[in-house]
Amino acid sequence: MKKLTTDNPFFEFMGSVGDWILLNLLFVLTSIPIITVGMSLTSLYRIVLRRMRGENNYVFKEYFKACKEEWKKSTIMWILFLLLALLLQFDLMYMKHMWKWFSIAIWVIVIVVSSVFSYAFPLQARFENSIKNTLINALVLAVKHLPYTICIVLLNAIPILCLASGVFATRMAMPVYFFFGFAMTARINCIFFNKIFDQFMNRE
Repeated sequence: MKKLTTDNPFFEFMGSVGDWILLNLLFVLTSIPIITVGMSLTSLYRIVLRRMRGENNYVFKEYFKACKEEWKKSTIMWILFLLLALLLQFDLMYMKHMWKWFSIAIWVIVIVVSSVFSYAFPLQARFENSIKNTLINALVLAVKHLPYTICIVLLNAIPILCLASGVFATRMAMPVYFFFGFAMTARINCIFFNKIFDQFMNRE
């Protein structure tokens, strides 16, 4: 009779699932204060990018290590994006009846900011750089890899679209994103980011 050990593929699979759920829960819990979302995003992407490179370290320990190392730059970037988002929301809500081209310009800015936002925290997680250079690189890469950027931005926008769709969609999405949605979104995004970053590093 075979012994049931932790080397069994079933246990390896369940351990992997457990790690992804734990990572997602850590992200959700550390994002609750709102001001810490940037730090949480960088930490999430650092863990996911490392796991995709075969570096399977302890999720709990590595996550909080990343939080400690990345909180300052990530928080500053998050505040900048948050202020921009509030300003753009104000413009869209209170100036939508103004000149037509003004509304179009605001939406173009929203798309650009969303694209830069989608790249900024994974870049911060992968490379050591100044905030200014990280944001510039985020813009350059977002434009250069436009097909990937569209996929990444759309994936990131799913929770917002669910909220905008009403109570039913929000209730359906909440348990998904509470347990694994954010981690799985990062996992899919990192398929694109790994390709983009590899090209970026080869160019350097």
